[in-house]
Amino acid sequence: MIVLALRYPSCTIIQYSQIVLGKWLGKLVGLVYIVFFILAAATVSRDFSEIFLNFLYPYIPISVIVLTIIIVCVYAITLGLQLIARLAELIAPFILLVIIFGIIASIPNMNFSALTPILKNGWTPVVRDAVTELPWIGLAVPWLFILPQLEIKTKAKKTLLLSIFIVGFCTFLVGVTNVLVLGPLMPLSANYQFYSLFRLISISRYIERFEPIFLIAWIGTAFLMISTFYYIALTSIKELFNLNSYRLLIIPVGALIIYLSVKLFPSYMDLRSFFSLERFGLIALPIEFGIPLLLLTISYIRGK
Repeated sequence: MIVLALRYPSCTIIQYSQIVLGKWLGKLVGLVYIVFFILAAATVSRDFSEIFLNFLYPYIPISVIVLTIIIVCVYAITLGLQLIARLAELIAPFILLVIIFGIIASIPNMNFSALTPILKNGWTPVVRDAVTELPWIGLAVPWLFILPQLEIKTKAKKTLLLSIFIVGFCTFLVGVTNVLVLGPLMPLSANYQFYSLFRLISISRYIERFEPIFLIAWIGTAFLMISTFYYIALTSIKELFNLNSYRLLIIPVGALIIYLSVKLFPSYMDLRSFFSLERFGLIALPIEFGIPLLLLTISYIRGK
């Protein structure tokens, strides 16, 4: 992703895919990314909504919760990418602090004997389960669309690598903490394991109920992801069809995201099963890694 983006620093993948593959194949690639980001926005919107339905407001229609977050994202998108980036500067450090707090505060609840199955069975099952996170790490693919808008592109490589390292390290620590607190037999489809950790945190036996802190971070995470995917889908449509502005598309695309978010997954378990490597992975991995690798290879061969 880094090499490909820096090879065409003033273009998005929508534009240089047409240079590398030709007009029509390039437009097909652009269409694939548009559909992917709309689907990603819908999936994250549904995942965001489910935690409220599972633990807080079980009787509120899911469409109301999805509509609320999309309205907030619409407001951000109308003001442009710079607003989303500024909000990220505020929200991302808070999210990291919440993760660190959740891990440290869970130390009294940890049972290190939960690691015994790893010692007995080896690291093969762990690595196999870790592979399921690859599609989520691959969601760094928005860089292929955002990099052309950076004023200083020389720091892009360092920033992206550092970001991936932080995300990967946090995912590792959260996974280990979940196992140590909730046990090694916890299924991957369990309901929001890290949220369950916050419900168990107790400081000096008197200070409890830290779930709101997690929920604030969860809302911030969902807002940044949905806004980014939503924005990229809009700007990609604008580039692909040579439109003057994407503003007229905001409401129709937002309505499509809401519809897909509600209709694609009849139940929570349908959503969880969709997150498997066999389903979401088969969709995401070729788009996140396969297409960029193909474009980079052909670009080198053709000398473009």
